[in-house]
Amino acid sequence: MATTIYESVKNSLIALFRGRWPAFDVFCEDIDKTQEGGRTELEDYIYLDIIPAGNRTVGPGHVDRSILVDAAVHTKGESSGEYLKMAQELDGLLRPVFRFTDQGEARAVTVPDLSFKTVDKLLHCSFTLSFRDSIGEPEAPPFMEELETAVKTNERA
Repeated sequence: MATTIYESVKNSLIALFRGRWPAFDVFCEDIDKTQEGGRTELEDYIYLDIIPAGNRTVGPGHVDRSILVDAAVHTKGESSGEYLKMAQELDGLLRPVFRFTDQGEARAVTVPDLSFKTVDKLLHCSFTLSFRDSIGEPEAPPFMEELETAVKTNERA
């Protein structure tokens, strides 16, 4: 189970892309299939870069989060036609709503726009996830207890 919101987003994106393109190597840190011994040609892969872009406190227990996602897509053919087709498929896969699970809770975030560009024979798909997140409030200090006092009265009889 993911321990941070960033890991939750990463794991959901990996599962989403692997489900759509099972022949692709989808990764964030290590390249698995493309670094196997004896392979000299680049294969089809998607490299995900998950970047925390900002956190802003908006009230007790609430934070507005922004996470920048860049998916670098490489196809063996490195064809512009393949990249145009994949750009359209990525758009349909990620917009208008990206769904993920965070600590057992289903989340849905609107993705208003995606940007695409091809650089160095890679298709880059970039978007920002912006959403409000609830965080656990710190335990409040205990209230002061009542001060016990004994009052003596000076009554004269």
